[in-house]
Amino acid sequence: MNFSTFFSKQARKPEGFFGRIVMRLIFDYGNAFLNNFVNDLMSVKTNDRIFEIGSGTGKLIYKMAQNIDEGFIEGIDFSSSMVSISRKKNKNNIVKGKVKIKEGNFDNIPLKNETFSKVCSVNTIYFWPSPSHTVKKIASILQPGGKLILAFEDIEQLKQRKLDQGIFHLYSKKEVEPLLIEAGFSNNIKFVSRKKNKLLFHCVVARK
Repeated sequence: MNFSTFFSKQARKPEGFFGRIVMRLIFDYGNAFLNNFVNDLMSVKTNDRIFEIGSGTGKLIYKMAQNIDEGFIEGIDFSSSMVSISRKKNKNNIVKGKVKIKEGNFDNIPLKNETFSKVCSVNTIYFWPSPSHTVKKIASILQPGGKLILAFEDIEQLKQRKLDQGIFHLYSKKEVEPLLIEAGFSNNIKFVSRKKNKLLFHCVVARK
């Protein structure tokens, strides 16, 4: 296995020593800009019920939970290494009942319809095996008028990296929008972009 494939697999599902140590640092620091970007757009309210797909090290959940009082945040990740790190990071809020972090695959877990006011995900869309199914499930768990925010890097800069595109499916903004419309999100879908130095990042904001 070459390093490109190994790294791409670890980015999808961190495992072992490399996953616990190296990918943790990459997620914490590499995703910090996007996490802050998403947190700004989420505009978390005290009674929000939020679901994060691919919660990683739990830093975004920790940040959002600071504004939660009567609400609740649930995260899921299918990497046991990331779930362990995330649960430690959010231990106090888990004890208080404000946060719950599951190990598993979002596509497969049972969730009640119209349970959450907001759903978010950072840098996971590349790895969804059936994006149409995933987006439809997101729509089903959102309350009417609920908000979805998906964050991802610009396709052109990702093409410059040594990623295994058999593992990473790279998306342009034009490819993401029809997925959301087909799943039942309104036609009022907005893309918000921010630059960090020369790097470009996108968030799609969609309402059910």
